Parts: sequence; C-alpha cells; structure tokens
Amino acid sequence: MSSAITAAAAASARRPSTPTCDLVSAAVQYASCGIAVMPLHTPLPDGTCSCRDRNRCDSPGKHPRLRHGLLDARTDPALIHQWWQRWPDANIGLATGTVLDVCDVDTGDALATVLDVLGVVRPDAPLVRTGYGWHLWYAASDLPSRVGLLPGVDWRGHGGLIVAPPSLHTTGRRYTFQQPWTTAPDLPACPPPLRRLVLPPPPLTTPGDTPSITHLDRYAQAALTGEIQRIRQAPRPHIRNGRRLTGGGRNNALNLAAFRLGQLAANGAIDEATVWHQLTDAALRVGLDAAEAHRTIRSGWKAGLQRPRR
Repeated sequence: MSSAITAAAAASARRPSTPTCDLVSAAVQYASCGIAVMPLHTPLPDGTCSCRDRNRCDSPGKHPRLRHGLLDARTDPALIHQWWQRWPDANIGLATGTVLDVCDVDTGDALATVLDVLGVVRPDAPLVRTGYGWHLWYAASDLPSRVGLLPGVDWRGHGGLIVAPPSLHTTGRRYTFQQPWTTAPDLPACPPPLRRLVLPPPPLTTPGDTPSITHLDRYAQAALTGEIQRIRQAPRPHIRNGRRLTGGGRNNALNLAAFRLGQLAANGAIDEATVWHQLTDAALRVGLDAAEAHRTIRSGWKAGLQRPRR
C-alpha cells in the first residue's frame, strides 16, 4: 500500500501535467488504511486558488471543495472516484485524529528544533516534503490539534487536516515522501517528547491557591460549546426580491464568537485549529458562505487576540 502511494507521488512529481490517475489512486490507497479523504482546491499556475475567492484566498490548494469540509471526508472508494472524476486535479486532503496524526513543520530551522527535541538525526517516521517544510506522520493517539507547540511547528490531531502526496503546492512542486510509509497501515507512535509538547502538564498550585478555573480544558470546551449554540440560534436573514433586508445576526454571532474565543486563545486557554474547524462548521450549517465565514472568523479572532480575557 505505502509503496503504491510513494510511487504515485514520485510519478506525479515527474509528470505534473497528468496527475489525475496518480491522485485518485493515492486517495483510494489512503482510504484503504482507514484515513478519511476529501478533495481539496488546487493551486493555479499564477499562485492563486481554484476556489471562488481565488484572488484573496490565503491558503491556495489547502482547503476542502466539499460544502462541509472535514465532516464530508470519507473512506468509500466509489465516492472518492466520483469526486476525482468531477475534479480531476483536486489535491488530496486527509483528516487527522483517527488513524493519522501529523507534526507539521514549516521551515528548516523548525525541523532542526524538532530533531533536537527528539534527540535524533533522522526522524523515525514517514517524512513528507511539502512546499516549504515537512510533515512527520505518526499513529493517532487521542491528541488534539495544536498550533505553535514550537516556533514554526503545529500538531494536527483531532479536527485537523493535512495535504497529502502527490498533491500540488503553490510552488509548483508536489508533496512527496522522503521517508516512505513502509509498514502501512502501521505508523510509529508519537514520541514522548512531542506528546509532552502537545499536552503540557498542568501548572503546579500551592494549597493556598484558589484558581477560578479548576479544569481549564473543560472550561474552554464549555465556552466553545456556548458560542456554537449562539451561532445556531442567531436569526436568519429576511430576503425580499432577491435582496437581504435584515439578518446579519448569524454573521455577527460568528464574529463575536471568534472574538471571545480569540480572547481565551491569547492566554493559551483554547486551541486555534479546533476552534476554527468548529466555528467554520457551525457557520456552514446555518447557511453562511465558506469564504464569508473564513473572513468573519479571521477578523473576530484577530481582534480577540489583541484583547486577552483575564
């Protein structure tokens, strides 16, 4: 299985003008190992994205084509063939957190830091070359997604998404395995030093301490659940003769939710990747356009980070 994916990635890197067969066969192979697959948008030759927001898209070729994103990811080979028949050049997205977790490394310096943390010269894991960085593949182990566990290093766990070989990067290069997945479907476990970075121990307290939040993770989840509920209960717009008369309520609720959760994130109380995934899903479920939702979340999140909640 792994050799088929690796061969597909290498072949696609040599023949970027005819990726269709390699892409769909690789997608089916990932799915055969139980990894949920979804078609992603594709970077265009001018560096823009195939999505409707192409000129303003800040993640060309890295976000789902399907309406509900990660929620629509599947392992059904027949459905996967249908998707790539419709979008022959679609990049391959893999949902993380069930079979696969990924250490997402952005730069060479960041990779050197990860190797220092692991105390190795080469990682004992499948290694994917991305456009500018690397992905280290590990077996899923109930870890959350976490942004910035080291400078230039993110963790893709529950609710995460990665781009997989032989997808196309905006640089014109294809994602390729530099260290193959030779023992699929087995993957190495997350090394303890990385796991400790993803799940740092709680701060020590003295008997005289009276923290306002006993279980920070539980508090953060309650905050997120409450904001999602407010988005779902926000008023829908009233339409007359094709024009929206009122009903910025849903968009306003989304912006306010992103702002409040961004305030928590500024103090390290909540994870960015998890929040963005769940806010986007809530926005799509109440009928907001994906591009509009992303702009609204980005705006509220940025404002919240600048005003931490104490």
